[in-house]
Amino acid sequence: MTDVPFSLEWESLGNEGAEPGLVTQRARVFGGWLVRVGNSPATMALTFVVDGEGRWDGEDFGVEDYEDDEDYEEEEEEDEDEEAHEPHGKE
Repeated sequence: MTDVPFSLEWESLGNEGAEPGLVTQRARVFGGWLVRVGNSPATMALTFVVDGEGRWDGEDFGVEDYEDDEDYEEEEEEDEDEEAHEPHGKE
């Protein structure tokens, strides 16, 4: 059987500051990326990186990609602080 349902397209990524010979590659899959790292194909580690919005541009997510998340977290913290300081009704 020579037909395969899906072919991964592996992209090589740079490794600044890494040991010579270290290989890092990624392949786009549903919901994120498969990332493999190692020195030889037989011993590479594999992990899944969640990225449902396809934000990983190969560099990094960048600060601007996290600003919305930080704003949301700050709003949640403010709401919790307000709830903690509200007077409770008489019991």
